[in-house]
Amino acid sequence: MRVRLAFDMKPGIGLDAWARRLETYEEAARDHKKDPWIGTGILKAFADGVVESRTALLLEPYVGMSADDPGALGISSWEPGELAAAVRAASERGWQVEIHAIGDRAISDALDAFAECGPARRHRVEHIEAPASADIARFGQLGVIASMQPQHAEPIKNLREVWAPHLGPERAARGWPWASIARSGGRLAFGSDWPVVTLNPWIGVQTAVTRQTVSGDPPGGFHPEQRLTLVRAIEGYTLGAAVAGRREKTEGSLEPGKMADLILVSPNIFAADPHAIGKTKVLLTMVGGKVVYHAPGWPPSSKKPGGETKR
Repeated sequence: MRVRLAFDMKPGIGLDAWARRLETYEEAARDHKKDPWIGTGILKAFADGVVESRTALLLEPYVGMSADDPGALGISSWEPGELAAAVRAASERGWQVEIHAIGDRAISDALDAFAECGPARRHRVEHIEAPASADIARFGQLGVIASMQPQHAEPIKNLREVWAPHLGPERAARGWPWASIARSGGRLAFGSDWPVVTLNPWIGVQTAVTRQTVSGDPPGGFHPEQRLTLVRAIEGYTLGAAVAGRREKTEGSLEPGKMADLILVSPNIFAADPHAIGKTKVLLTMVGGKVVYHAPGWPPSSKKPGGETKR
């Protein structure tokens, strides 16, 4: 498995201390600069928490709270301007930055921080659960990658009875706006957010295409205007993820000269019922052109006329 490790980016340490920490990270990264299995070059920061605990950072109060109530807008660990300054210092040294941002205020703050940097760094916002309408087009405008996890949008009980009521219908309607970001020129990169949800990507692909639970609820899907085509969903998990990881020259698509990290699946997902994509099975896994796994009993055996079994 090829792994890319993110170093942490924390508030409250000052720019001089931050520069010294980046030097430490750079020294550690040098040991793996040409390692095909372990890489880095990226930092991760948290701009807020999560909607369910009302720690996601919002522009307007949570439902049922007044602006002067403690925690009405969620929680931010960063002082005004501090996140942008830390991002700028890291970006100038060549680091890519990913920022966990779930609430609309946190997403806006992350985009503001990245607006001071050039698009070449491929900075990323992680999760993007409920952005403000005005910020959706900024991903494409700024060249910021929208790194999202489709299974989080599966409209299970938690989403319907906790997440959406905390935000109210207007903000909930902007939940996980994959299609809107893509239409406005933004680059989507998909993943699992394991261990929060399963590492198996097929449930996420199914959710991206249907915006429904695995059992088909609700009829028509949760804000179905944000559904993606299967091709677009697969691209998010493959080439989109490779671009986000600065690896598109060697990974992310089946092309001559790339690493031949690939899988063979059953059934043909492009001919299958979209509601059955989550049941997709991997028959064979190849890493770097080498077969490292095949499903038990596959490929099926056949008998030659003389009784010899061949595979």
